[in-house]
Amino acid sequence: MLNRIILIFLFSGMAHAEIRGKYASITPVRMHEFAKSHIYTGKANSQTLSGVWEGGKDVCYPFSDANIKIYAGTGQCCLSIKGIGNRYVFSKILFSGDKTGKLYDMCSHSVMKRQK
Repeated sequence: MLNRIILIFLFSGMAHAEIRGKYASITPVRMHEFAKSHIYTGKANSQTLSGVWEGGKDVCYPFSDANIKIYAGTGQCCLSIKGIGNRYVFSKILFSGDKTGKLYDMCSHSVMKRQK
């Protein structure tokens, strides 16, 4: 069902390597960090969660808008990430799992800025 990750993906006009990094919402309530080794760290409402992530065109098939999938705690989250100007728009496409878990709060619509 899920395709294996190929070395370089192109999604939403951004190369796979470009999505790696740390992002924080404009009002610092939410943070996503996508490490090079596919380790994910997220923070929302003073809670931290670790997991793994993968990206690509069909990562959340059949939901073609999603270009990244996070596996953490008791959930899975499919997001669409799109760069607009100097901001990144994170759009929730799909969530599956425990809606009372930490990932559910992190898997939501937000506008973020890449941290240095």
